[in-house]
Formats: sequence, structure tokens, C-alpha cells
Amino acid sequence: MRVLLSAYACEPNRGSEPEVGWQRALHMLAYSDEVWVLTRSNNRTAIEADPLSCTSGLYFVYYDLPQWVLKLKSRSWFFRIYLFLWQWKAYRQAAKLHRDRPFDRVYHVTFATIQSGTFMGRLGIPFILGPIAGGERTPLRLRRSMPMRSKAGELLRDCWILFQRYSPLTHHACAAAKRIYVTTPESLRLISPKWHFKTSVQLAIATHQSAARNDKWRPPDSPRFVFAGRLLYWKGVHFAIRALAEARRTVPAATLTLIGNGPDERRLRDVARNANVVDAVEFAGYLPRQRIFDAFHSYTALVFPSLHDSGGLVVLEALAEGLPVVCLDLGGPGIIVNSSCGIVIQTANADEAQTITSIASAMIRLASMPAEDSLRLSTGAIARANELSWARLTDRVAGEEG
Repeated sequence: MRVLLSAYACEPNRGSEPEVGWQRALHMLAYSDEVWVLTRSNNRTAIEADPLSCTSGLYFVYYDLPQWVLKLKSRSWFFRIYLFLWQWKAYRQAAKLHRDRPFDRVYHVTFATIQSGTFMGRLGIPFILGPIAGGERTPLRLRRSMPMRSKAGELLRDCWILFQRYSPLTHHACAAAKRIYVTTPESLRLISPKWHFKTSVQLAIATHQSAARNDKWRPPDSPRFVFAGRLLYWKGVHFAIRALAEARRTVPAATLTLIGNGPDERRLRDVARNANVVDAVEFAGYLPRQRIFDAFHSYTALVFPSLHDSGGLVVLEALAEGLPVVCLDLGGPGIIVNSSCGIVIQTANADEAQTITSIASAMIRLASMPAEDSLRLSTGAIARANELSWARLTDRVAGEEG
């Protein structure tokens, strides 16, 4: 069987969307004789530098829009137009490949969204859409302390979610799809109810199912918590800082390290100053992925209170290193984490103060936990990471279509 993957983002060792495209391509080989991947030309160098790109049966087709279009790509007003144009031209390229030697099935893999449309359903062969994301939104009760500009951004996001649901591009893609996968229950709001019969929830991210019992991780002598990711308002880092201030009333030695950078750093420094925890919050800046993984071994838990993360790959990466996770019951992290590997904060009907207090309580609980219970959580984290593997994800979205 020959299959085609539309993977705008596809690049090894990059994480996030590029990792989704790359891993889906590799794991599809278990279900197909040939896997063809249509991706951007700028991914070529990284792909061809990886020995796995030469795997038998795996083929990459590189395509990009004209240079004048790429120059406009950096302008925010043009970016969605650019994505639409790439998807349309990618379909034209796919149609040419299909005429020369027909494919048996086609998948839209990345971007994990349909905001820019996908036209692969026009090839006239079974078309599998997703997993797609983008329907996650911040609960209104948890927007109170956001700056006005951030609140406006959330409102625009709400409108965009509504637009996507009724967009002709979404309708066309859903109507053509044999199966649709969405990353979270919240993303079902992108799909009209008439297509729910062929829609299932499935994360778009996964692990390598190779994590083993971690002899490196031990509960630190003093409670040390860590956040890793971009410093953006919707990542909920301000909740983590304020929760630390509450937790330190019970565990004064508790600290929080923020790994990453972003436009909200200055505001978060102000949050730490106003909460009187400047000395307890470390802004570590950007670190390479492997250094982050190594750093995970010296912390009590990852605190990741993201407000509308469709995936949360860093959560899976922390679990794979044996690090327990505290997160909200929102988006992908709320699906990934369970009581065997961390603490999930319930947000239904909770306001900001209640949510912050719940995060603080989770910090205190983990900081006060006997070593044997901490190690049990660490073992559970690795087991959970292995459950959510690329092999199982691919089996779900490809195996059941076989």
C-alpha cells in the first residue's frame, strides 16, 4: 500500500509540530509499503541529515511557494493567506504525484489544524484528517488577571474558533474525510455535529515508548518546581508564580524555575515581585532540549498550568524522564496526566483564586510526600509516557483504517 502524508511541518529533533510530522512519517511504515511525505523545502537539510530519512520505503517530496510569497510570509496579515496558498499548491503537487502512480490513502498530518484548509480530500481516495487542534479556549473565569491586550487576544481567538467551525474550508475538509481526529474534547467544537459520527479524540503528540525506570531521578532535598515552555500569557505561568507564593507559607524552601523565554517575561517578573517571591523564582532562559531533559532530574515536579494547550509535548517529555506533573484539566495536558503520574487541577466553576490555591495545594502535597510515594509517582510517570507512544497513536489513526 502507498500512502501520502501532507506534513507542512516535518523535521527531526525540533519538538512541537515538526516532530509530529517526522514521527508520523516514520511510524506509518509499519502499515504501508511506501510512505510519501509532502513537506516544505526548508525542512530538507534537517531531514536528509538524519539517517532515518534513508529508511527503505520512505520518500520525501519538498515543495515551497515562490520567493515573493515567502517574503510576505513574515507579515502577520498575510500569514494565514500564505498557509492557504501552501495547502492548495501542495494539493496540486499531490495530484500530480497521484496521477503518475496512484496512492491508496492520504493523511493531513501538520499543521495540526484546518484553519488554512486542506484539499487532500479532492484526490478521490480515503482521506484521514488529523488529529487536528485549535478548539481549546481559556475559561472566562481564568482571564481576570490577564492584561487588556491578552484579554482582547483571547476574545479574538474565541471568534476565530467560531469562524473555523462554519468556514467553507472546514466544511470541505470534514465532508471529504473518511475519518476525523481531534486532539481534545474541546476541539470537537471545530467540527459540526453532523460530522461527529466519524470523529474521535486522539492526541497529536506521543513518546517513543522507550522510557525505562529512571535511576537518575530522586526527590530533591528541598522542593524545587519547574516550568518549561514559551513565556506567553496563556501558558498560565502567572498562576504558577502566585501559587508558589501561597505554597511557601507552608513550605518556605519551595522554589520555581522558569525554563524558556518569551514576550511575557517582563510581566512575569512583575508578578513575582508583587507576590514577594523574586528570590524564589529563577528565570533560566532558553535551554536546548537535551539540557532540559537532564535538568528535569533535579526537580520535584513540572508545573504546567497552560490554559489552552492542545498538546503540551513538554508534559510528555517530563513524564518520560520520570518527573511528575501538575497541570490544569484543560487541553492536552488534562488528557495526558492522571493520578498515577501527577496532579490534575479541576477548573470547572473555579475562579483564578481557587485555581491558584489548588495549584499551591498540589505543590505542598508533592513537597511533603514521603520519598517512596514520590518514587511511585515517578514510576507512574514513565509508565504513562510509554502508554502514549507514537506506535499506539499511529495504530489508532492508521491501523483501524486498514
